[in-house]
Amino acid sequence: MASVLATLLSATLNGITGRVVRVEVDVAPGLPGFTIVGLPDAALSEARERVRGALRNAGYHHPPRRITVNLAPAELRKAGASLDLAIALGILLGSEQLRAGPKELALVGELGLGGEVRPVPGILPMCLALARRGVTRVVVPAEALGEARLAGGVEAVPAATVAEAAELVRSVRTRRLVPRPLPRATGRADVPRGEVATALPVAGGVVDLADVRGQAVARRALEIALAGGHAMLLIGPPGAGKTLLARTIPGLLPDLDDEAALAATVVASVASGSPVVELVRRPPVRTPHHTTSYAGMVGGGPRLSPGEVTLADQGVLFCDELPEFGRDVLEALRQPLEDGSVSVVRVGRAEQFPARFTFLAAMNPCPCGQFGSGDRSCTCPPGVPERYLRRVSGPLRDRIDLWVAVDRVPPAVIVSGSVPESSSTVARRIAEARRRQAARNARLPNARVAGRALREACRLAPAAASRAVLLAEREGLSGRGTDRLLRVARTIADLAGAEAVDVSHLDEAARFRAPVDRMALGRAG
Repeated sequence: MASVLATLLSATLNGITGRVVRVEVDVAPGLPGFTIVGLPDAALSEARERVRGALRNAGYHHPPRRITVNLAPAELRKAGASLDLAIALGILLGSEQLRAGPKELALVGELGLGGEVRPVPGILPMCLALARRGVTRVVVPAEALGEARLAGGVEAVPAATVAEAAELVRSVRTRRLVPRPLPRATGRADVPRGEVATALPVAGGVVDLADVRGQAVARRALEIALAGGHAMLLIGPPGAGKTLLARTIPGLLPDLDDEAALAATVVASVASGSPVVELVRRPPVRTPHHTTSYAGMVGGGPRLSPGEVTLADQGVLFCDELPEFGRDVLEALRQPLEDGSVSVVRVGRAEQFPARFTFLAAMNPCPCGQFGSGDRSCTCPPGVPERYLRRVSGPLRDRIDLWVAVDRVPPAVIVSGSVPESSSTVARRIAEARRRQAARNARLPNARVAGRALREACRLAPAAASRAVLLAEREGLSGRGTDRLLRVARTIADLAGAEAVDVSHLDEAARFRAPVDRMALGRAG
């Protein structure tokens, strides 16, 4: 009996990007054996046993022949179990238990020993990659059908078992499809690990901004930060309200547009434990613990998995107790804060992950938390508060737009103070400011506008330009710091509905540029 070669298309993940893989299965005479080549990882190498058991228990014959599976391109490392289904169908075609079907049909899915087809992480980016390759139809696990259909330009066909997939390969006919527009959705994706779609900063749920008494300056800074995508640091003693303010963040963020929602859904598809059922419309809010490792923050590991900065893409990354993070972890934030992406390089592998998030952080002024508080004495040894404050390095400080001192709120204000604005009122202003800047900046937030585009966006009159120079010189700002002053002023003008940045907007922006050590040491003195 002659050797038979079967070729099918499938896909795997490389980081959060789908990569098309050509699965070539050669069933030849010789001693029985099953070899997979093409840089498979351990999970993919174990496909031999999954495929063998799935075919037998689904009523097919596993041929006692020499089976060689080549995964092309050979230089690309393949990980996970997404190629199981294509390998199994390739064996059926190679052993002539199944007649060849259409050429441009792809198969994605993991196999169980009983012959069932199970979902795998990253169905959405895999389908997007196959659509770009020109594939018109892809067989996916039945449980992942909703997620696969989020990819336009390719028709997703469900298969719950190997037998159903085999029938589709035998009978389906290709046809040219017109790319469908992305479906609209009002809710967030049904992700079991809720933090992938919207992770609340702390336990207790979302807090309305009306419940945050006092802290007018911090409230204003939070509004500016979320409106323009600016990095912000809150510094104050324990119990001053930093965490309470953080709890209001999810209620202040507007829904994502189609492009941003698709980007967020791709990340959720890769990171979640089960298929996504609709576009992620709510911006993600990630809150890593200060014990998070370098790889946990920026990504890495054996499969180059995305880290917290990527899971926060299109949303907010909130770091509480900022100086307690490892020095290498803090310094790793410099690239994504500047570029909106992070590069992870390992031996023989490299991946660039998206990281377009708003960075918000909070910290105590010293280890005991009382330095500069005024009403309580600091118990730290001399010099310790200063060293603690300087754990946030100079380059990282220069990338933070808003520095906010948070003092304790007097009990009288908490008990009987006036009720401030609610989250819904502030959220409307934030949404309107974002619409203005998106239309003006080609969808970029103010925090990422630079160069000539920034100057044109500010429309500084001579008096405002002179004031900007004076403020920058007085604060000793670097070139980056001066740009950040203008960006914050532009956001303040957007919140006010102003077409141009004037002196009052610049003055308010400058009040948030005081370095953290000067704020704390000034209060202590």
